[in-house]
Order: sequence, then structure tokens, then C-alpha cells
Amino acid sequence: MRNSLLLKMLTIAGLMLVLVVPLMMIQGKVRDRSNEAWHVKNEIARQVSGEQLISGPVLVVPRIRRYLTEKSDCEAPKDCRVERHRRIMESAIPDTLSVDGELQTQMRYRGIYGTPVYRSLLQLEAVFPASWNRMQSPEQVVSSDAPLLVMQVADLRGLVERPQIFVNDVALPLVETEQLPSGLGDGAVAVQLPKNIHGAFTVKVRLNLNGTESLAALPLAKETRMALRADWPHPSFEGLVLPVEREVRADGFSSQWRTNSLAAASAIHCAGGNGLCSEPDQALRVRLVQPVTGLLSSERALKYSFLIVGLTFAAFFLFEVLRRYPLHAMQYLLVGLALAMFYLLLVALSEHVDFIWAYLSAALSCCALIGVYLMAVMRSPVSGWGFAGSLLLVQGLIYGILMAEDYALLLGAMLLFAALSVVMLVTRKLDWYGFAAGRSSEKPAAADGLET
Repeated sequence: MRNSLLLKMLTIAGLMLVLVVPLMMIQGKVRDRSNEAWHVKNEIARQVSGEQLISGPVLVVPRIRRYLTEKSDCEAPKDCRVERHRRIMESAIPDTLSVDGELQTQMRYRGIYGTPVYRSLLQLEAVFPASWNRMQSPEQVVSSDAPLLVMQVADLRGLVERPQIFVNDVALPLVETEQLPSGLGDGAVAVQLPKNIHGAFTVKVRLNLNGTESLAALPLAKETRMALRADWPHPSFEGLVLPVEREVRADGFSSQWRTNSLAAASAIHCAGGNGLCSEPDQALRVRLVQPVTGLLSSERALKYSFLIVGLTFAAFFLFEVLRRYPLHAMQYLLVGLALAMFYLLLVALSEHVDFIWAYLSAALSCCALIGVYLMAVMRSPVSGWGFAGSLLLVQGLIYGILMAEDYALLLGAMLLFAALSVVMLVTRKLDWYGFAAGRSSEKPAAADGLET
């Protein structure tokens, strides 16, 4: 005894819920592989060096200042104030800062996963004004240590060689890490300013620096200019301001930033007295972006899995309604599992070949399997391969939606509207009450020919 129309629709809905389980399992597998790729990136960053952020040079003077505080439990006003001393870092930024750098990039892999790394040669030049040694409220100063020229590097493991710092074209020796004041942080590189420097002076710094994925510099100057060149064709410019000039080519990119102390006031305030700032949005940054990976594209494709299954089941149901040929729930389920297998094949293949070839191979394989199966189920090669061809067309449309990132919502809405329009136009003259009442007494056309 055949099911009623309502029971058939409920059965189809139940089958779609059943197919949620394998599709969610495939999504979980994609998340696992994405986490593994993320761990590989972190492992490479630990062994090479992490994302680099440089700041400086800035002039830092450790000082001890006196200040007055009031006691909370005193009675006589003249005895309520007490003098205390506090050690602080006072800094001065240069008038101009110029950063010029060139990056040589490569992909570093662990197994099938990788991340871009780079080796950079950076030339920095800063000009400090003649008023660099002018202090505020000198009457509060108890003592001052020797001025230091300080650079901050986010990950010192990336230094291929010791930085070279020149003051007025004279090379100065680096202050060893254990001799630096404690308030400068772990990434400080400093030299002591010569005692014979009294007026304006120029500082030049040469850095040979390795890093992973991104390079940034804090604009700690009244006027900052930065120019970077690299052989990586997929840059992403981020941070405080975007480059005023940039050129992205197939063999690399070049970019130039220009900013000033008014625009970069937040970065200068963040750096404070020691030139240290860990806010990523305060720097001028370029990120070496990997082209869309197979895992990311597979994850996006999985978002359309329920749409494809729903459209396929709707087409089957429409076939039953128009041809009055019943399909068993198990046949719906097997076709749904074949569609789920498409996504599993897509995830597996996209880790080893380009996404377009992985998508094409998985789509052809699963549609061919469904075509062979439906040819026997529907007892018609035309119907079976017609369904398979239509499914392949839908897969092609979904691929087009995946590639058109900015228009994905528009194209997806148009696809759904087109599918609904086809269903409504095809069934506009169908008597649903008569169909539901007549199914129990009708036999499928293919089966009638077999009876005697």
C-alpha cells in the first residue's frame, strides 16, 4: 500500500534530516583539517619566527622624578604631603622616519600544509631635532641615566644578524640585553647615545629580519614614509592607514605609505615612553595572503550542501507527481548519500590538487554514479542521465557562486528563485487533491506492462 502525499512529503523531510548527520561529519572533518593547518602554521612560526612588528628608533631616557602625594590619614594640612620618587621612561620621537625594505618570500611546508615566510632587508633612517634633550619640568628630575636609542622587534629570533645602528654615520655597539633597563620589554634593541651629541643628529639602522606571514612598522615620527617591495603576488594591506601608492603584479608588489604625527597620534600614544606597542591596528602592515586554499573553498561549498540535496529531492518528488511513478525512500536516501560523498571526495582531493580539478573530478564521479543508478531505478536511460546532467549543471552553478565571492548571495538567491519558478510553472495545473486521492489506486506505468 502506497503512502499518502502528506506522508511522502514527511518522509522526504525526514530523509533530509537523516542526511544532516553525514554532512555534519564532513564539516567536522574540514574543521579538523583546518585546525591541523593552523597548528602547522604556528609550528613553522615557532621555528622560523612569528609575524614581525618593528618600532623606532626612538630616544629613551630613564629618569627618576619626584612627586608629591597626600596621606590619607593625616590631620594637619602641612603634614599631609609627602615626597616620593618614581622611575620612568621618557621618550622622544624623530622629526622624520624613512623605512625602505625588500622581502624575499617562499612557502614553508610541513606535510601537505604550508605558510608563507620571508627574509627582509630593512633600511631605516630617522632625523632627531636639536631639541631632543629638552626635558619637561626639570625641577622634578632627581637623576637621569644615559640616553638610549631603542628599536623594538616583535620576535628577536628572526634577526639573521645583529642589527647595525649608526649615529651620524658612526656605528655604535649594541647594549647587551642583560644591561638594558627592565621597562623596555623583551624585544628591545638599543645603543647608548654618545655624550658628544648635542644638536640634531641622524640615525640609520640596518635590519636583516626573517618573519612569517606579515611585516609591520609603527609610524613613530612627526613624518613617516615607508616603502616595501616583495616577490609575493597576493598582499593584503592593513593597519593604521593604507598605502598611498601600490602596484600589485603577477611577480610581486611594491607599496608606499606616508603619514604624520597627527594621523598617527594613537600609535605614538600607544608606544608611550619605551617605544613598545602591541596593538596590531596601530601599525603600517602588509600581510602575505595565501590564495584561497582547497580547505577554505570546500568549507564554503559545504554551506550549499543542503541546497543541492533539497533541490535533488524536490526534482525526484516532482518526477513522482508528474509521471505518477513512485520512488522508494531508500532510493532517495542512496542518492542523498551519493551527494554527501561528493563533498567528502572534494575535501580529500582539494588537499592535493587545485580546487577546480578537485571539484570537477568529484562532481563528474558522483553524477556518473547517480546517472547509472537512476537509469536502472527509473527504467529509462533518458530520465536517469537527464537527472544526472541536471545535477551536474547545478553543481556547475554552485561552483560559479563559490568563485563570485562578492555576488554569492545574489547568485544564490537567483538560483533558488529559478528553481521555485520551475516547480510552480510545471505544477500550476496539477490537481493536488486528485493526485493524493488517486495514488492508492494507480500502478506505475512500467509495472503495468509486466502484469498479465
